[in-house]
Amino acid sequence: MKLQALLVYLKICCIAAINLDYLDPTVLQTKTSPQVQQDAATTIINKYTSQVSVTIDPLLFNNKKDVCALRTSDGRLQIKASTGVAALWGFNYYLKKYCKSQIAWQTQRVTIPDTLPEVNEVIVASDRFRYYQNVCTASYSFVWWTPDQWINHVEWMALNGINLALAPIAQEAAWDRIYRKLGMTDDEINEYFTGPAFLSWLRMGNIHGWGGPLTKSWHERQQNIQDSVVSYMFKLGIIPVFPAFNGHVPAAFTRLYPNVTFYSVEKWNKFSPDYCCGLFINPREPLFMQIGEMFLREMNSGLGVGDIFTADPFNEIQVQPWSTSLVRDTASAIFSAISKFNNNAVWLVQNWMFVHNPVQWPLKRVQSFLTAVPEGRMLVLDLQSEQWPQYNLYQMYYGQPFIWCMLHNFGGTLGMFGNMQAINKDVYQARDKANSTMIGIGLTPEGINQNYVMYDLMLEVAWRREPVQNLDNWVADYAERRYGCNTTSSAWRYLLKSVYNFSGLNPIRGKYVITRRPSFRIRPWAWYKSSDLLNAFKEFVLATNSGCNSDGFYYDLVDVTRQALQYRADQLYLDILNQRFSNVMAFNASIVRFIDLMNDMENILATNNNFKLVDWLTAARSVSNDNTFLYELNARNQITLWGPNGEISDYACKQWAELFHYYYTPRWSLFLSMALDAKARNEFFDESSAQKVVRSSVEEQFLTVAIEPLQCNDTKAVAFYMYEKWGFVSGLEDLPLSIVRSNPSRRTTLPDVDSAEREVDLPTVIHWHSTTPTD
Repeated sequence: MKLQALLVYLKICCIAAINLDYLDPTVLQTKTSPQVQQDAATTIINKYTSQVSVTIDPLLFNNKKDVCALRTSDGRLQIKASTGVAALWGFNYYLKKYCKSQIAWQTQRVTIPDTLPEVNEVIVASDRFRYYQNVCTASYSFVWWTPDQWINHVEWMALNGINLALAPIAQEAAWDRIYRKLGMTDDEINEYFTGPAFLSWLRMGNIHGWGGPLTKSWHERQQNIQDSVVSYMFKLGIIPVFPAFNGHVPAAFTRLYPNVTFYSVEKWNKFSPDYCCGLFINPREPLFMQIGEMFLREMNSGLGVGDIFTADPFNEIQVQPWSTSLVRDTASAIFSAISKFNNNAVWLVQNWMFVHNPVQWPLKRVQSFLTAVPEGRMLVLDLQSEQWPQYNLYQMYYGQPFIWCMLHNFGGTLGMFGNMQAINKDVYQARDKANSTMIGIGLTPEGINQNYVMYDLMLEVAWRREPVQNLDNWVADYAERRYGCNTTSSAWRYLLKSVYNFSGLNPIRGKYVITRRPSFRIRPWAWYKSSDLLNAFKEFVLATNSGCNSDGFYYDLVDVTRQALQYRADQLYLDILNQRFSNVMAFNASIVRFIDLMNDMENILATNNNFKLVDWLTAARSVSNDNTFLYELNARNQITLWGPNGEISDYACKQWAELFHYYYTPRWSLFLSMALDAKARNEFFDESSAQKVVRSSVEEQFLTVAIEPLQCNDTKAVAFYMYEKWGFVSGLEDLPLSIVRSNPSRRTTLPDVDSAEREVDLPTVIHWHSTTPTD
């Protein structure tokens, strides 16, 4: 007992020692008056019901954390909260718990009884902050959004308690004004800006020029959205995070500043010099501060002065000459520019630069980078805590506060996946560690609109004091809120023990066999038994006539069917590999069955607009009347080749119906037909040459091929047919279980790899690095 008391005491002392004066929500969330926040929250709630009264009182903050009190009286729901976002958070809590409702990304089901359910509860946030967004989300999910879509999404943020979020729009509009003031020409600016679908990587210095230029109408549209979004965030008590200058500049700066020292940026992901390898200002040069201040003034013009700013100077790149002194001086220069603009400012930084290449970032270098900024003036996003937590390795970020984040998704890919057990345990352990500097939780997916159950559970961690005691019951309740029926609880138990029970270190990037460039060197694997997934599939099909008629149910019916077919496709691919060295007839039969399944995948996806390409392309075309072709090219390229030469091919792949019809199925059909023909002729099959034919005949042609509407059938009927056809297939074995387990005594990383050859034996791509601090 004495030891336990001592640990508690040490924890209290450690927390008290962290400087959080600049990260005070009672200051940051009250930029607008209680009345403004009250009106904004009430307006949103009135969209659902008029039986609610809202009172905002900042005095309700409890230990610098948002509070919301819910109480029914005289047939009305009375909400008293510390901020507007806290009030909406409490309202959504009431909808979920007492009205069995759900407001999700793509679907919502809200049913409020005429007589409101009784409630008398107080919800207190477990942490100071609930953060949202990855720097890539703006490109993978938000890029073509209209102002209305953005406003709706801000409302979703507020309803889910998010009080800290990126405001990433219109950065290029600010840079366009700056570059012109500095004397850059139209040609120089146009050659530097990427197209809209690749702006995230322009901003981080990874690439430039690809898919550009940007039009005046694009800048105007984005500026209008940014103005509206930031204003709305302030009104609701959400803290907007503004971008800051990270050191990367166009090549034209050598002409403008011939006496300034610039460093070179190394190649990123095989991009040619036409699109990579930009310039980085020596952080010791006064120009670094000058440009940094100019950018902050432009980004904050007319919006009010921000308090938290984000900059990622070394995201997946190395600047030459690379050294500890360079990263330390860069950190100091970025913070100096931010603090000169606002002497109370805090720098928000992703830890991905350390995780991506730990050889490049030994512990001593990480420490130098983090401690170059005064304690409490940097807030670190532990970006992928659910799989690659770094807070222990970096000793709680050497005194800097951090946010425990769930990244989960890369590239906005589809595929049912997650580790619900980890987020139901690890967050609480990190929060309760004796020396923890954790002050928030965060959602940091590269792309949204997938696996909403993972994010719904993660958002609840923000107010739960302890883990969910029974996840089987939790997912059953989730399904009832989402569907309006309670007949899928057994299906969700199967999903919980299969697709949502991944606990390995393997990189999950959503590139399954069907969405990969054709090859005979792919080695599919799984982390669950097929029987569990297929049982979930069966239960969903059987539930189609049991009153489950919500949009959420139809979405998940398609998703589960898609997942089952995806698994079957991996199995059929392995059968192709086995039959490849059999006779021609057997090889052909295995190919026919594989392509048949891909056609069926198209059929089920075509029954739901959320799994179609058409909205993505229509949105891209509607952004600008004067650059329709170029923006649609951006949209098509990002989700396929990702670069002029397929530099990151299939990274942002989407299991959408039209992509199967015009891209995935044609390239597999062509590749396999060439292999079959070679076998029939008793000739050597040159896979590399076949892939070149696929590239020119299918992949490159997709960028301009006319996309015609696909036939759409009834979701229930198609799903039932798919289960009858594919639920039981003889002669197929489960995929090999190939799960890379963590080793607590070692520092590990699995690099992003795109080569099929390096997936042949997954464990061989693990790199082990000593935790010994070295420079």
